Amino acid sequence: MNSSELQNLFSTNLKNARNRANLSQMKLAEKADLSVGYICDLESGRRWGTPETFSKLSCALGINPFELLLPSVQESASISNLSELRDYIATISDSLKQNVTSAVNKAISETLEMQLTNNK
Repeated sequence: MNSSELQNLFSTNLKNARNRANLSQMKLAEKADLSVGYICDLESGRRWGTPETFSKLSCALGINPFELLLPSVQESASISNLSELRDYIATISDSLKQNVTSAVNKAISETLEMQLTNNK
């Protein structure tokens, strides 16, 4: 999978997750503290999200950041075993892996920090 295909997958997954959450682009933008134009650009594939964007979107949608990069059920049906899944994941570029990892780590850190603050 090349970066263009990955970006298309992200755009499609973002729009589908937003629709499943019954959110308009405006409502998602509010919840994620992003502009409506930016949400539109992400969903249309004109722009690519940063780790912070992945974190904000996933929190607003109530999903894990990595879910924005997973293949659809139809695509994943063709991935029949662990070896094929490993090969599929290996096609994701190293920089994107780092970006997603950073976003996940940041989200975990922020969650832990909030829990510590709330427990005081």
